[in-house]
Amino acid sequence: MTLLSYPPILRGLLALLVAGIAFPLTGVLVVRMNLITLRFALMHAALLGGALAIAAGIHPVLTTLAAGSLMVALIGRIARRSGAGLGPITTMMMALTVAAAAAITYRYDVPARDTLAILWGNVYALRPADLWITVGFAVVLVSLTWAFRRQLTAMMFSPEIASLSGMNEPALYYGVLFGVALTVGVAMRLLGALMLDVLLLLPALVAGRLAKSVRGLFTLAMAAGLIASLGGFFLSLSADIPASSGVAAVSIVLLAAAHFVRTRSNQ
Repeated sequence: MTLLSYPPILRGLLALLVAGIAFPLTGVLVVRMNLITLRFALMHAALLGGALAIAAGIHPVLTTLAAGSLMVALIGRIARRSGAGLGPITTMMMALTVAAAAAITYRYDVPARDTLAILWGNVYALRPADLWITVGFAVVLVSLTWAFRRQLTAMMFSPEIASLSGMNEPALYYGVLFGVALTVGVAMRLLGALMLDVLLLLPALVAGRLAKSVRGLFTLAMAAGLIASLGGFFLSLSADIPASSGVAAVSIVLLAAAHFVRTRSNQ
């Protein structure tokens, strides 16, 4: 516990707890609306945003969020106009963003390891401003999810039902896409793109095995994210491993336990 007297470690704990509570809300939408491929496209956008930030000498969060937002806008627009679905469009965008990141890295002599570091993240390297960004975004995410819970529920089951119910389905659709992009951009600063699934998707999968209602789905996802963040943080300190590895280990245990409980209840 004496380690918590160090500001970087305390900031890391606070950021993980806040993210663990809020970010699984986005994960529920990603899983239920089949947006998994979008998450991979955003990881590639992070590479491009990181390369741009290092080349320009600015904070990587800004360019990462901008690159992700632009990508989802293009993907959503093309997918809805062409009717091709997200899969083929995201694959094309992944190739395009990686090529652009490689070109910028080569042209401006950007160290590849600095760009790739964004894929790993470091919760202990957060600055006070990063913590406040995480807290502020989490508050907005939870508030909007609660305010639009009925509309989001309709979108998760069927966009057609949402539209026939008089909802502004296109606005909701793009709102969800931008929400995913912003969540991924903020989460990468904590755990990195390669490990953000432990906060984004695994708690949502745990909730999906246990929840019996949409409200329960969101509530259990938040609870699972909180347990994974808190348990993973202290596991990482005691075992001297990265925080992302600790959170992943606890998340996997929770998912296995949820699967066991679901299996036993169905027998």
